[in-house]
This record gives sequence, structure tokens and C-alpha cells, in this order.
Amino acid sequence: MWVRRHVTAPLVFLSSCFVLSGVPYAAPTPQDQPDLVCESAEECYRAALNQATQPGTGSAREERVHGAVERLMAIQQHDPGSIWAKRAGLLLGLLLVERDPGDAVFYLRAAQRDIPLLEDYIRFWIAEALLTMGDAARAAVQMEYILDAVPDTLLANRVGFRGGEAWYRADQCGKAMALLERAVSLGPQDPAAPSALLNLADCQSRENRVADAQATLKQIWTHYPQTPEAGEAVIRLTRSLGGEPWRPTPEEQYGRALAFLNLSLHEEAVADLQKFLASAPGHPKRGEARLKLGTALVRLKRYDQARQVFLELVADRVAESDDAAVWLARVYLRQGEGDKLLALARSFSRLALSDEQKATIQMLMGTWLEDQGRSDQALAKYRQAAQAGEGTTQQADALWRIGWVHYRAGHFAEARETLQELVKGREDGPYAAQALYWTARAAERQKDRRAADLYLKLCRQYALTYYCQLAHFRTELPGVAQVSAAGAALAAPAEGRVAVRQDAHYLRASELKLVGMDQDAAREVASLIERSVRDRPALMELSMLLSEAGAYHHALRLARLHFREGLERGGDTVPPALWQVAYPTAYLPTIRAHAGPAVDPFLVAAIIREESQYDTRAVSRVGAIGLMQVMPATAQAVAKKQGLPDIGRGDLFDQETNIRVGARYMEQLLQQFAGNPVQAVAAYNAGPQIVATWIAKNGHREPDEFVEMIPYQETRQYVKRVLRSYREYRRLSGGGCEVRFLDKVC
Repeated sequence: MWVRRHVTAPLVFLSSCFVLSGVPYAAPTPQDQPDLVCESAEECYRAALNQATQPGTGSAREERVHGAVERLMAIQQHDPGSIWAKRAGLLLGLLLVERDPGDAVFYLRAAQRDIPLLEDYIRFWIAEALLTMGDAARAAVQMEYILDAVPDTLLANRVGFRGGEAWYRADQCGKAMALLERAVSLGPQDPAAPSALLNLADCQSRENRVADAQATLKQIWTHYPQTPEAGEAVIRLTRSLGGEPWRPTPEEQYGRALAFLNLSLHEEAVADLQKFLASAPGHPKRGEARLKLGTALVRLKRYDQARQVFLELVADRVAESDDAAVWLARVYLRQGEGDKLLALARSFSRLALSDEQKATIQMLMGTWLEDQGRSDQALAKYRQAAQAGEGTTQQADALWRIGWVHYRAGHFAEARETLQELVKGREDGPYAAQALYWTARAAERQKDRRAADLYLKLCRQYALTYYCQLAHFRTELPGVAQVSAAGAALAAPAEGRVAVRQDAHYLRASELKLVGMDQDAAREVASLIERSVRDRPALMELSMLLSEAGAYHHALRLARLHFREGLERGGDTVPPALWQVAYPTAYLPTIRAHAGPAVDPFLVAAIIREESQYDTRAVSRVGAIGLMQVMPATAQAVAKKQGLPDIGRGDLFDQETNIRVGARYMEQLLQQFAGNPVQAVAAYNAGPQIVATWIAKNGHREPDEFVEMIPYQETRQYVKRVLRSYREYRRLSGGGCEVRFLDKVC
């Protein structure tokens, strides 16, 4: 039995000193680690797992793994037959797959017997060890058995890729091709797909299927243009043509451009779109390609070139002319060319614009007129937009702008009337909280005592919104704090836990988590979502389990999709564990390590939440990357200023690198804007130079008004979301925020 040895000082259980039958046993530990005591086999196992899964490389990493291996062996020696000894054997097998594959196979075969729940995974890991040993044929056979042994396995596609590669290495092209073709068809976006296709093309060449091999190589070049395999494909295509340069067809060139667009690699997309347009003057997709070229140029902020593309499309009166007209209006507004923007109205009769498109252009015209101080003309455009967009989101947008123009002009009665009309019948609409807040602000400006009641009404209906947070700055609201914390004492529904925790995929996930395979555990849990779509207790439990497995992005998305009313408006009660899902804190230690003293770590966490939803692989439509959506050019500039090594695009997918760069950039912005979080967050999204122009024009306004007057809709909404999340992080941390000003850090 395991007993605790009496000690007089607190213990930190990082090493594995075991006590068996009252006699302490200390497993070998690195000299720099203290010889400490574990209370049980479970505790020692978890310590070994923690040691084995700590990030790092090089000799320090190998030393940690070596120590973990020794501890796991000690568990097996001193507590044989226990579940923790069985798990120790499985973890030993995993740790040895690359280091000592022969021993890995020994431990994994024992684990097959001891932990049958993971039959598919263990067979897969055995196959990987066999591949490492060079025994490709046995590895392939082992892979094929998986689908028979566990029909509902989530490894089917991975088995296809790795099994196909194993048969390829075993020179069994007939078997390899079937697996590789199926794997790519089922998982075209899998990182293994380009390599699989290259192996497939080689097999096709070996079997004299020259045309098929060429088609596969062209597929690599077209659909995976950013990979090394694409360059290799061109070399092989040229070789297959006897040394003659291979030239892609217009369709292949266009397909490659679309692949670059999907990756937000706009420079490369522009180059390929231009090649396509030059080589295919009469192609049926020419108009579509020109529109995509224009939008890609907008993403690159090459507005003059984009404008010319859109002008030509509008003049040609093709199917894409209508969309081009809307994009042209956006470019005119961005470049401040109001006269040309207003002149677009004359093209309405020549184009088949939908009511929604007309309303969008009218809104853009109104925005420019409003920015020029021509309020009466702006109101006329907004009214036209409301009429043209009746029943659409544009109508609500237009009514909001009308109310806002009246507020800015000091016509508070007219503002209240319009905003009340906006809310009427749209209590769940996107402008409900916003309209209520500015109705209260207008009442406050009129010195109407009912303003406090309006603020209270706002917070009772929309307790957790940005606008309720603003309401707290304006007045004391008794009882609203209690509304904001609704549901804090509730427990997750028991029926949801029971239903989920009895499922085989959940049970596999639990075991996978216990051997450090967090991504696989998250996939097993995620597979239950589709079956639980109508079961809210089960969905709540799944979101919590995903978060526990480290799948913060998937957990947050699930929580927002199904529990937004409670989490972001305060309309439903929410159990404490779901708040942890909705506001992850796993990266706070990393943030604190890299954020300067002027940066509140919760502000960085809020940026991550709103930028990427905690998706480390996120890529925005303009090419921003990773958790904090850092642009590669920004990363290079920050690295140079901070004396860091060069940071490439691929480096930004690493979570620590991304946070280090993003947090230090935020520190620079806070310093530049005198600690003002409103302006710094706006600059994080839109760039410091443009924010400086907004400050010059509207910096004298109160902070809530300044935010509402940010010209870029994306930035305006972004600032609101980040500031709301920031104060929610502070509330949930228990520290709250003593500062009652929007433009001050807590």
C-alpha cells in the first residue's frame, strides 16, 4: 500500500520518492531535482506526466523525459497490477516510440491488454514505432487492423495517410495508392495531404500511369501552393516532360490563386490572378477573377489599383458589376473621395443593384457626409437607405445612424424618438442595448431624471453588455451588480454529465488526457457535439470537457454558439465552470511573463479572446496570424525594436512567440497613447497612425462618444468587444475594476 511519510515541511511532488509498506523508495532523479515524497501511485504518475509533457527542446527536454521514464518504471515495479501501473506502461510506450521503438512496442502491446478502451490508438502507436524501426510492412498491416478492431474510431483518416505512407515505404504501391487517394479525398486540408499526394504520384509513375501522375502533381501545385511539395511537383512535372518547362493551364493558375486567397496570402494571390487574367482573355470566370483581384488589393491596402479594377468591372456591366460598385464605394470612402462616392448614385439606373446593395452604398455616402459635417444631407442618405433596405439589417443600421446624427447635433429629443423606434419590436436585435444606452445619454443631456431609470432598464435586460458597463460609469445602479453575476452559484446539470460521461468517446478522451494526448482527447469530445446539438446540459458539459482537454478555441466557440444569451448579455443563468470556458485563463502565465508592468494581463487575454477565440492556427482575411492575430510585418518591427531574433510568418503560429510579440506590441501602443486602453486597442486593430488622426479630430469627445465615432466599423465593434471582455475578465477574477472610466486601465 501507499502511505505518506511524515515530514515537517510542505512537499512539492515533482519527483518520485515512493513509500511501499512503510519503506520509502526513491526512484532515480536528476541531481538538480529535490528527492521528494509522493503520497500515491496516482500522484507519482501525474508528476511523471507533467514532467514528460513540459514544453522544451534539446538536452533539457531529454533529461526531463529520461526522469519521467525512470519514475514510470518505478510505478510498475512497486505497484504492479494497479491501473496507474498500466497507465505508466502506456505512457512509457508513447515516450519511447521515437527514442527506443523496440521497447515501445513491448510496452504498447502490454497496454493493448491492459487498456482495451484505447485499442485503436495503441495499435496506431505500435505502427508508428514499427515505422521508426523501418518495418514498414508490419506497420501497414497494423494500421489496417485498426478499422476492423474499432469501427467507430476517429483515426480512420489518419490511418489512411499513415497506412498509405507505410505501404509506400514497403514498396507496395497498389495498396498504398488506395489508402492515399481515400485519405486525401476525405481530408484535403490535412497537413499530411501534400506529402501523401507526392507519394501517390510516385506510385503512379512506377506503375506507368504517367497521365495520372502528372494530374496528381498538378493537384499539389494548384491546391497546396505554399508547401515544399508544390516546388517538388514542378520539378517532377518538368522531368516528366523531358526537361521542357511545364506551364499551367488558366484553370490551374486560377485554382492556385484561390488556394492562396483561402490562406490569406494576398500578395501571392494577386500575382496568380494577374497571370490568369493575362493568359485567359475570354475565360468564363474572368469577371469573378477580376472581382477577387480587386478585393485582394483592398486587403493589401493598394486602393488605387483596386479602384481601377472595380471601375472597369462597373463599366463592363458584367455579372460582377453590382458587387464591384459596392466595393468601389468602400474604396472611395476609405480614400476620402466623397464626390466620386456621391456620383455613384447616378450609376444605380445602369446597374441591377439589389435593394440591399443600394442601401449599403447609401449608408457609405451618409457616412462620408456625416464625417464632413453635412448632417442634413447625411440624414437624407440614411433615410433613403432605411427605405431601400426595409426589412434588412441595413434598415436598422440606417435608423441607428439617424439617431446618432441627431445626438451629435444636440437634437436630443429627435435622437430619443429615433432610437426608441429602432428598439421597438427589435428587443433582441443587434442595436437594442446600444439604442437604450444612447437614449439614456440623450435623456441625461436633457437633464431628464428618467435617465437613471433608463440605465437601470438597460442593465436589467442586457446586464453583461459593453453598454451596461458604460451605464455603471454614468450612475450608481443598485442591484445591477447582482444581475451581472446571475447564476454564479449554480452547478452544471447532472443529467448532462451522466449522458456524456457514459459515452465511449468521452471515456477514450479521459484516458487520452491521462497520457498527455490532449489534442486527441479534444477530438473525441468534439465528436459528441453533433449528437448533443439538442441537449443543452450535454453541450454545456462538452464545452467544459473541451476546455479541460486544452481545446480552448473549440470550447469557447461551442459556449458562445449555444450559451451566448447568458454569457454575453446576462439573460440566462450560467454555472461557474462555463464562465471558465468562456473566459480562458490558461495563457495568463505566458502573458505575465512577456507583458510589461504597464500592461494588464487581462487586457491581453481579452484581445486573444476577441481576435482569435483562442485559435492558435487562426489566419485572418488580411493575413494576421495566431492567438493575437499579429501581422508578419508588425512582428518584424516589434522584434527589431525589442532586440528579439527575426520572426517569420510560421513562427507566429507558436503560442508563446505570438503572445510575446502581441503583448510587447500592446505595451508599445499603451506607451504611445498615454495608457489610454480605448485608443491603444483601436490602434492594435487599425494601426497607430490612423488612430492618431481620429484623436486629432475627436479626441476632445467623451470616451464613449469617441468609440462610437470611430470611422471604421470593424475597429469600432472590435474596441467594444475587447473592452467588454476585459472588464468581464476582471470581474470573474474577483478583482473587479476600481476605475470608473472607459479610458483608464483597471
